[in-house]
Amino acid sequence: MKKILKSKLVNGWQLFWLISLTITIAVFFVISTVDLGKADEVSSMIQFTVRCSVPLLYLSFVASSYHALFPGVFSRWLLRNRKYIGVAYSAAMAWQLVFIIWLVTIFSEHYISNVYSFNDIIIQVPGYIVLVAMTVTSFTFGRKLISPKQWQVLHKWGIYFLWATVWSTYWYELFYYVGIDQPIDYIFYWAGFIVWSLRMAAWSIKHRQQTNNLLRKTANEKH
Repeated sequence: MKKILKSKLVNGWQLFWLISLTITIAVFFVISTVDLGKADEVSSMIQFTVRCSVPLLYLSFVASSYHALFPGVFSRWLLRNRKYIGVAYSAAMAWQLVFIIWLVTIFSEHYISNVYSFNDIIIQVPGYIVLVAMTVTSFTFGRKLISPKQWQVLHKWGIYFLWATVWSTYWYELFYYVGIDQPIDYIFYWAGFIVWSLRMAAWSIKHRQQTNNLLRKTANEKH
């Protein structure tokens, strides 16, 4: 495991290309099995591309917390490659956007009658805006466009926003809409809850350590 995780193929931009090319091949394979001349088939491609991308978001979201809770070879690899996994998530979501645009432009009547939801628009459009902003500022040229403080705020709270966008979508599907959920939706829903719980656990431990250090420092100063 240690040798594999140190391989150039699964680190840095090589990892990004490995993930992105794998998803692209999978997308083209699934395309060959569906009829994109039918609205329902295009909708199925939207679902497929989302399911390819969500695990990447969850891995990026939990990387630092997982390392804090379970330090080891894998957690160090995950933390080291968090940026590249996050950018791969953006690339995977670009495929979803392609099929959304396809559905909206080619099958506009079907979209308005069967798919359109104002609540979804309110959630998803800001999500795409945040995703694009985070992706652009992940590169040196984009990072120069904003101050270090703005970058920190964008990437710290942006990842929470993206997580909330995805997780709330599954929450709506499972507990609000009737008859459209699938077993895999439960997996993604609970996986999202677990990675959030790990972040909260890591935050609690860090906060407790900071409090204890402050109390210890105060006690030493008194003596």
